[in-house]
Amino acid sequence: MRPDSLAAVSEVAEYVEALWRDGVGPDDGPKLRKLLAQTDDDPARDELRLFGCWYDLLNGVRAEVPAISGPVETLIVHKAAELMTSRLARDPVAVDAAMVELAELLDRSADDRPHFAAARAWADLALGEVALAVSDLETARARFEALSEPSSPIALRITALLKTASVAMDRRNVEPARYLVREATKLAEANERPLHAERARIGWGLLDSMSGDMPAMRKTLKPLIKKGAIIPRILLAGTEKGHRAMQLLADGIREATERNDPFAYLMCILIGARRYVVMGRDADALLTITAGITQLTQVAPPLAKTLVDERAEWRRNWGELRYNEAERRALLLLAPS
Repeated sequence: MRPDSLAAVSEVAEYVEALWRDGVGPDDGPKLRKLLAQTDDDPARDELRLFGCWYDLLNGVRAEVPAISGPVETLIVHKAAELMTSRLARDPVAVDAAMVELAELLDRSADDRPHFAAARAWADLALGEVALAVSDLETARARFEALSEPSSPIALRITALLKTASVAMDRRNVEPARYLVREATKLAEANERPLHAERARIGWGLLDSMSGDMPAMRKTLKPLIKKGAIIPRILLAGTEKGHRAMQLLADGIREATERNDPFAYLMCILIGARRYVVMGRDADALLTITAGITQLTQVAPPLAKTLVDERAEWRRNWGELRYNEAERRALLLLAPS
């Protein structure tokens, strides 16, 4: 075997151990893609593929869970990933089966085994996500809070803080949610995870916006805008006047598509569609949000659900007469001229 191949094998094994220690977050994308593109017979490559699958799942993207064998802790992380894919597929039978098997695997492990704390953290994350999907907010909060312990991998601790904040937001507890995203931002910045910090700061800006404090939102997002981050620009586009706002959002959709960033795409569609509603252009709003649902359903079903829920809320608020008229006008816009 060539020396460069030996170096690549060593790099894979070393990085897999780092992923066990630190978890997977948005900052791991570039290195994961680089190492996954290589081909060799390193025994650590199976675990690398598993963590690569988790990277996609954490971004709301459907992923095939690779087959794997190994210690029970590896099997726990694998089964937790299968639980996540079953949730994304909305398959309750598969979800129930995965939860039973995950519990059995956890019973086979012990807290003095290598990687036990990390494996437990991955299980808590998956179980919290399932609870969130069925609106069991109390169970979701408990699972995500368990992840916040110092023994959990740092990337999962940051994710857990943001997930706990999302539970608080669902309960309209804005101030506790704001505290949690600030803590997540501090933790990500202290551990040199800039992309995770960016996501946390975006959540912070959203909460400023929910509170109606637009100057605070601009101040929160300003460091990210200076770095050229796309989503903060999208959020601020919502505060611009008509034509300027729509141009910024169109640019955002193009950039999100080029970057293959489903979350940024979601934000563009959501803010753009809402802006059309404010402008009195119901048909354009309906076309925009329906197109977004179609696109995201193919790659990120949980994100698509956000748009489905938004459209359903419009129907309730508008009433059938206004909604049906918007549908009729939208179909006319699609008809050949």
